[in-house]
Amino acid sequence: MKSTVYSYRLSASASYDDLVAATDRLFAAAGFGDLFRPEESVAVKLHFGEGDNPTYLKASIARTLIARIKAAGGRPFLTDSNTLYRGSRTNAIDHLTLAYDHGFTPEAVGAPVIIADGLLGTDQVSVPIKGKHYQEVPVSAAGHHARALIAITHVTGHIAAGYAGSIKNIAMGLSSRAGKLSQHSDMVPDVSEGRCVACGTCAERCPTDAITVKDIAEIDEKKCIGCGECLAVCPNDAITFSWSESSEGLQEKMAEHALAVVTRKPGRIGFLNYIYDVTKGCDCFDTPQEPVLKSLAVLASTDCVAIDKATVDLMDQHTHGDFFRKLYPHIRHDIQFTHGESIGLGSTAYDLVTVT
Repeated sequence: MKSTVYSYRLSASASYDDLVAATDRLFAAAGFGDLFRPEESVAVKLHFGEGDNPTYLKASIARTLIARIKAAGGRPFLTDSNTLYRGSRTNAIDHLTLAYDHGFTPEAVGAPVIIADGLLGTDQVSVPIKGKHYQEVPVSAAGHHARALIAITHVTGHIAAGYAGSIKNIAMGLSSRAGKLSQHSDMVPDVSEGRCVACGTCAERCPTDAITVKDIAEIDEKKCIGCGECLAVCPNDAITFSWSESSEGLQEKMAEHALAVVTRKPGRIGFLNYIYDVTKGCDCFDTPQEPVLKSLAVLASTDCVAIDKATVDLMDQHTHGDFFRKLYPHIRHDIQFTHGESIGLGSTAYDLVTVT
């Protein structure tokens, strides 16, 4: 059965005013006001940015969505979960401070910020599912208990999944620390002896102290959780993964974690994908990234598989090629779609409706 995906096209020179207009019109067109009843809690899942990376979605978009939810009678709050890696979002205190520094204050957006998995990433609820990898998945408590959910997603590439959209946003972003660990557990990195200069950057950012630096960096496989942070921060491309094996398992696990979020909110979740300032790496990188695609469209749907498939299809059509395979030739990013469809997360078949 086909799902419906709504598309608001952007010009190549689109501004944030255009993104705000797209958010407002897509909320109405996709019927997001019907996802919740008056006075019900509505989680708005987004990314508050990281370090000096400027390409995350700014607070003006959240403010517009919050206003729409309130007008429809909902009680919204902004949320995201803590990270595995060391940085400014590894606990709720630093995470909230970063969110406020980036403009996501209650006064600016009109709603409070609640870190979904608590102070240290341990506030969770176990949700039973029927998956290939899991029969039970830990979901962040606030994400689970909210009556409805709208996910705001900045579309990017991803070093481990190839593509990051709505599935990744709720799979990783609404997992507790235990859920993130489990999704990455099969990914074990290698160090290239010829490239490693023993600078120690990877060891500084490793969340489990699995890396020691002697003549080169050495990784303790028993301590390693496979989060990929060492690969992301290595300045010399000295960290490698066996992507053909690692990425497939990761994407399947992502789909199953997304299913745990979706299964408890049938008919109560909306997704918005922003194809704007698309970067090769995700928004967790704490340094500036040059966009590889400036502006194309904003999409909305109640099906995370359909919206992600439509997003990739639009980008492929626009660039006359396989956009994300060109960024990451070694990764089949569509596994998250096909596995998601096979477990009942959503449909890869969709009708695209243009909104003006």
